[in-house]
Amino acid sequence: MDSTSPKFNVYKHQNEFVRSRDKFPALVAGYGSGKTYAFCLKALCELGRNPGKICLLAEPVYPMVRDVLQPTLEEIMNEIGFSFTYKASEWKYNVKWNGGYGTIILRSAENWRRWAGLNLAVFGIDEASLLKDDGAWKMGISRLRDGYHLTGFTTTTPEGFNWHYTYWKEEQRKDYKLIQAKSTDNKHLPEDFIQSLYDNYDEKLILAYLHGQYVNLQHGSTYYAFDRDINVRESNYEENKEIRIGMDFNVDPMSAVLWQEHNDTPKIRVFDEIGIRHTGGNDLMTKRMADEIKRRYPNNNKVICYPDPAGNQRNTSSDQTDHDILRKAGFYLKVKRKHPSITDSVNSVNNVMKECIIDPKCKNLIRDLEQVVNKEGTRAIDKSNPELTHYSDAFRYSIDYEHPVRKPETKTFIG
Repeated sequence: MDSTSPKFNVYKHQNEFVRSRDKFPALVAGYGSGKTYAFCLKALCELGRNPGKICLLAEPVYPMVRDVLQPTLEEIMNEIGFSFTYKASEWKYNVKWNGGYGTIILRSAENWRRWAGLNLAVFGIDEASLLKDDGAWKMGISRLRDGYHLTGFTTTTPEGFNWHYTYWKEEQRKDYKLIQAKSTDNKHLPEDFIQSLYDNYDEKLILAYLHGQYVNLQHGSTYYAFDRDINVRESNYEENKEIRIGMDFNVDPMSAVLWQEHNDTPKIRVFDEIGIRHTGGNDLMTKRMADEIKRRYPNNNKVICYPDPAGNQRNTSSDQTDHDILRKAGFYLKVKRKHPSITDSVNSVNNVMKECIIDPKCKNLIRDLEQVVNKEGTRAIDKSNPELTHYSDAFRYSIDYEHPVRKPETKTFIG
């Protein structure tokens, strides 16, 4: 079987990956570089080297299997001219081509423990750097026991110095092959695709998501794009503009960060912060927060609040939710149904630092932006210090809502 038939004029990095006979190859590349296409072609190529055997393909979570992997795999099989049947209850494809047949099963890598008992010739993990550890990779290797060319492979956008970096870059391991590529290596991208990356990501993430380079995203400061010398300066409140308020419902303190949007640079101007401490008993902190905001800014009837999504639950001191209390106070709420992705919302804050100033009196927010760090080896926020993260979380909710990072989507057309 030749999965790189003339119907697929693949790019150099894709061809090197698909045709590789290394036992453990990885394609690490920027957004839109054709990783998932190469991933599926590689799977079909390896199935051809292992007729009659089983290939497992995984995404970090099942929604990615359904929304990304499955449609790409089926499209490629149809274009090549393979016939296949699909058994939905088992997420299994029985694939046939001239001279052979094989089986592809689709799985979620976060449920890698369920792979025990499988006998595989091939396995692959797409967007492998999104996994918190190497559990799925090790399990896949342990299941390679029935085939003629046993192999495991990954494709991914780099997500920092994590386990994937250790396996394919930091250590020169036997049988491991690293192939890297940039987004711009895909010459069929829409004209505005690259610009959209620059618009949505800071300089560090551009190295990862455009150039396909491993960069430090797990260690050190969470809000690494913040620079006191650049971002901290006087920011005057303007009464004729809407007040935007990010709000965190932590009990002690309850925190609010107030800012306004401008048409000229800097577009985001943080002019105040408010902290409310619990006084004991049935203290209605949310009502006190609303009253304090109205006391400080009595003449502004245009207040938009971006509260913690958890505030839609019943308040233990009231028959109203925190959101109900804010609405009753006259605030217009913009809130997501669930907490935003930590990675995406932190990325949004880092990105807006290019056009954000924070008044020096907002000492708690400034302290957060300078001192909040990631948990070691992850992109999760370290919340071990009870005095940190509250104000930056409040700010993050509002920025994620109004200025979310928008991962550009594109179909990878190949020849």
